[in-house]
Amino acid sequence: MKELLFYSEKLKHLPRTGWLRHGIPASETVASHSWQMALMAMYLSSRHIKGYDFDKVIKLCLCHDLAECEIGDITPVDAAYTAKAGKEQAAMDKIAQQADFPALSALFAEYEAGETPEACLARDLDKLDMYIQALDYEQKFPDKDLEEFRSSAAKKIKTELGKKLLAELAR
Repeated sequence: MKELLFYSEKLKHLPRTGWLRHGIPASETVASHSWQMALMAMYLSSRHIKGYDFDKVIKLCLCHDLAECEIGDITPVDAAYTAKAGKEQAAMDKIAQQADFPALSALFAEYEAGETPEACLARDLDKLDMYIQALDYEQKFPDKDLEEFRSSAAKKIKTELGKKLLAELAR
């Protein structure tokens, strides 16, 4: 467990790059983002929603950005973005091997493939967290226009449940 915690500890202090680029002081960290996603999944699990294994969704949420402790938070505007997928999987394989936790690689691959209902929902929760975080920052910093984050998130939501949650959050 010590090896896993060594890696995850880094995420507690790694700020999200997109918010930094927009001048958000003391922005959320990668770990706080993943935690918020997992919390949303846990909340949804209590609502008896059919069609999802929420234990799996929570796991996907918690590990989807773990590779960033090795490669950093690379965003679509970064030059390194085109090579991100390969670097992330290699980092996850390394973390899983060193932590003696092979399920991490499989969970990450499932999230990235986005083919299972659980992966699709976890990916939507990723975007919903970005959406709500943008709203939060706009309230805290009225001089910031973070519409690009909200519109990007809204366009990428795929599941019916994700669309319903977006509508609720947008009210």
